[in-house]
Amino acid sequence: MNSIKYSIVIPTLNERENIVPLIKRIEDCGLQNFEILVVDENSPDGTCQAVSDYGKDKNNIRGILNDGIPGLSPSIVKGFETASGEFLCCMDGDMQHDVKDLPAIFKSLENNDFVIGSRYVEGGGFAEKWSLSRVIISRSAAMMTKIFLQVTVKDPMSGFFAVRKTAFNEIKSKLSPRGFKIMLEMLYLLTHTGKPCRVTECGITFNKRIHGQSKLNMKVILDFLRMLWKLPRQTKK
Repeated sequence: MNSIKYSIVIPTLNERENIVPLIKRIEDCGLQNFEILVVDENSPDGTCQAVSDYGKDKNNIRGILNDGIPGLSPSIVKGFETASGEFLCCMDGDMQHDVKDLPAIFKSLENNDFVIGSRYVEGGGFAEKWSLSRVIISRSAAMMTKIFLQVTVKDPMSGFFAVRKTAFNEIKSKLSPRGFKIMLEMLYLLTHTGKPCRVTECGITFNKRIHGQSKLNMKVILDFLRMLWKLPRQTKK
């Protein structure tokens, strides 16, 4: 097998019904020299075991247990640290992030350091109409990130993003991953500390969840608000 160029990291919690179909879609999307790392939070539904069973004869598919700090963000960091690829991508395990967008995101990374899969730029959108409450939450979160973090991208809450391994290595010691929004923390650190970082957004389609339940709850919202408050102060120390 050729050396790994692309590493796709998928953090999971109770995604057994979704994960193998998702892996199969990635295998069929046209990428070459890639690996898939599923970093699981010890899901009681056996998500990690399902990955291990499917990937037992495939050396580019691995299930990893996050045995450290619980949470989606620490799982992503562990996946990125473990990954072998030059280009790292994070996508959700619930199939709301469309695998068809992966090649375009990685292509954008050829000329950038950080690429956000965006629902609000040309080529982006939603497979189904969102409820008014979800639209308000999404738009409010984006507005707050611009005010508190001076982040000017259109979709800072996407969660579907890619970064060069070299750029990740420059900031990983500064990360304090908590909650769900590691993408926003990484984006802030890359654009507010160290050398200039090339950032772009790439249009994606946000799909409807097929199985399982959304992880969005009040705790996630409170963690996000704490991050908005702490991150600028943390980087000034």
